[in-house]
Amino acid sequence: MSAAGAKRGVARSRRSFALSALTFWSLGYVLVGVGLATAAVWPVYESPRALAVGLVGGLLGMAVAVLTRLLRWGMLIGALAAVGTYLVVSVPLAIPSALSSVPAFIGGLRDAVLGVVLGWKQMLTLNPPLGEYQAVLIPFLVVMLFGAFVATLLVLENGRRATIAVPVVTAMSVFGIAFGVSGTTSPVSILGVALPAPREWLIGVALFVASLVWLVGRARLQRAQALRTVAAANISRRATPVWLTVRRHLLSAALAVVALVAGFAIAPAAAGWSDRSVLRDEVEPMIVVQQQASPLSAYRSWFAGGTLDETVLRVQGDPGAVDRIRLVTLDSYDGEDFHIDPDDRFSRLPRTALPAAGRVSLDITIGDAYRGIWVPSPAGLAEAPAFSGTRADALADGFHVNEGGDTAITIAETSTGDEGLIPGDRYTVLADAPGDQGDITALQGGASNLDTDRYPTLVEWAEMQEQPRTGAGYLEIIDRLRARGYLSHALLDDEAAAGWIASLKESEGYAFAPSYAGHSAARVEELFTDMVEQERRAGADAAPELLVSAVGDDEQFSVAAALLAEHWGLESRVVIGTRLAAAEEVPGIPACTETCTGANMSAWVEVRASGADWMPVDTTPQYAMLPSSITEGEQLPEHPTVPEQPRSEALDPPQAQSDSNNDAPPLEEPQSELLAILLPILRAVGLSVLGLVLLALPFLVLVLAKRYRARARRTAADPEVRLTGAWEELVDVYADHDVEMDTQGTRTQRALSTDREASDRLAALVDRAVFAEHPPTKDDASAAWEIVDAERAELAHDGRWWHRLVKRVRPTSFIGRVRSAGGLRSFGLRPVLGTLGMTGSLGDRKASGGQT
Repeated sequence: MSAAGAKRGVARSRRSFALSALTFWSLGYVLVGVGLATAAVWPVYESPRALAVGLVGGLLGMAVAVLTRLLRWGMLIGALAAVGTYLVVSVPLAIPSALSSVPAFIGGLRDAVLGVVLGWKQMLTLNPPLGEYQAVLIPFLVVMLFGAFVATLLVLENGRRATIAVPVVTAMSVFGIAFGVSGTTSPVSILGVALPAPREWLIGVALFVASLVWLVGRARLQRAQALRTVAAANISRRATPVWLTVRRHLLSAALAVVALVAGFAIAPAAAGWSDRSVLRDEVEPMIVVQQQASPLSAYRSWFAGGTLDETVLRVQGDPGAVDRIRLVTLDSYDGEDFHIDPDDRFSRLPRTALPAAGRVSLDITIGDAYRGIWVPSPAGLAEAPAFSGTRADALADGFHVNEGGDTAITIAETSTGDEGLIPGDRYTVLADAPGDQGDITALQGGASNLDTDRYPTLVEWAEMQEQPRTGAGYLEIIDRLRARGYLSHALLDDEAAAGWIASLKESEGYAFAPSYAGHSAARVEELFTDMVEQERRAGADAAPELLVSAVGDDEQFSVAAALLAEHWGLESRVVIGTRLAAAEEVPGIPACTETCTGANMSAWVEVRASGADWMPVDTTPQYAMLPSSITEGEQLPEHPTVPEQPRSEALDPPQAQSDSNNDAPPLEEPQSELLAILLPILRAVGLSVLGLVLLALPFLVLVLAKRYRARARRTAADPEVRLTGAWEELVDVYADHDVEMDTQGTRTQRALSTDREASDRLAALVDRAVFAEHPPTKDDASAAWEIVDAERAELAHDGRWWHRLVKRVRPTSFIGRVRSAGGLRSFGLRPVLGTLGMTGSLGDRKASGGQT
């Protein structure tokens, strides 16, 4: 055998698999790494299923790697085997919920394929523990199966490449840290020293010690194996001094001790360097939420036109103690709009919850008056809603809640290209029954949290009331705010406002008073300006009906109440929703029992002391007493009556912005039930086929490239080039079919190294034609290619069908030619000609410096 052949034989033997102490030692190291990685990821999932995914996935990856070495597969075949194993076990192991039916299994397989790319982002939009929700275990399975596969292949190497397994095993454990929670385990005290994050410290030290022990043990086992080989060959060796052996043992022990002491000493200091940051901390709030206009700005649209009597939602079931259905909770005010804080996080909610007593189940159906991403629901959802109908899967996939569970959204796409709920959507919610809401009067306020320079009139009016900065004082000031306000949802008494005006007139009598929309700081200050001036004119001891002066509705008064709470040193936020029968009655905005229309939509404020529970406070102003107009210096009657406000013609100011969807296009005709069943199945099948096509695309490119290369060689214009192309094609065929051939020497020498008759005949034919006195003919070229085709066909019949398939798509011939052409150092003539076949005459190639 030639030197090159011997070198290949040695390289092949290094990649063979043999049972030995070193093999078991290396596999044990990978197994320890799998266990540590599973332990590191526990806080992310906190589910027994995660333990099964970690351990089983790691063992499967190790098994595929061992099988690859045992059967002497190439890296490509081994990787394909790992991918196949992943596709087989991904659904039953990581997505067991997809085993309920055939369509669910196809959808689960789609999630397993797409989860390799998209699953990581899904993990970061969930608040841990993730449990078994949908396909969140897919990224962990990918890390464990393929990480263990690569690490096992590396540790079974005999050369220096085996040490690369250390960062691979470490990366498997880093997954649990990077995708974990921001907080760490509670500190513990050891020998009087506080050790922060003991669990994380223990995993890190265990990884270091395991890697160090494996490297030292591997070196010792390799040395012992080499000594046995020397002894078997009867080669004498000089004995190792005892002191050198002792020194090696002491050095290894010292390294382990230093690592433990250093980790124990550095951990407390490192914990104080900076706050712990993980990947989920860097995820921006959902873009779709930030793109929404403030729902409070569109509050008056519920009372405009026909929306007042249209159904917003229908609630079925016994609500029990649930007294409110909230649409959205707004916790940030910028002086112009109340909206959702940009730092709020929206994440998914598990679809199943552990049993608990006192929960309430309600069926909610969206009516014609509502479209949008906000999902009406009670507070305290125990699990994600169970959606029904043709859009159930899309609505469930798009469902998210904020961190406190106070606002729910769905970003499912509609038929019109919008997002969210549409009329006809149905779902069932399971919510914890509200407990004792607490006593607001027991709250203790504090220093103002408000920018008093921005709200001078608000502060002035609050000080005029002379109330203590307690919960009781706050409730009293809100009662005065509502009593001195007057309910109005519009600026003009026109057809758009006729509905709610007639409704209020029917109940207790109502006289219209105009009011502007909006809840900016200027609009709220206008309310307090009216009340301050009225109180100055009428006097603090005036009758209540003489102090009515601020006109508006829940949009303005809820914001005013929230700002007053901040001035009282309390936390506040605004909630838009509807009250149910269990809530306290509020004149002007009736509660709904089963059908909730625009007339039932309200806005209220929730307040709390720092860290306490939120408590609702209604803010709707009264409408029994009209605003009074008092001239400064006017002598008030001893027994005043409520003056009628003179009517005047109002100019048309710019109308307030509204997000009403009255002009939305009509819904599309509902699809047939057959299409409703078939479309999700066809979509899942299509996505699965698309995923398989994407996986097969690289192999299809290789097949086409090989065909193009062979065609370029076979159809060259010069017969001599076709002859040399036939030889190059045979060399590539041998490379793809694992036929050993020397890379150096003449054609005849290289042909002899293969022990194949076809290569000998082709080498002789090509040499005779190239070096003969007369140029070769077309018949010579055809004869050469007949030899190549016959040899290719003979090799294609060897082995099983899947062996032949792998040989057709393997890139060995391309890689070998790139290496022989000098890798990436030559981008010009040589790689192109060496890969696809030369296309010029021999004289042209010699003139250009080419080689045969």
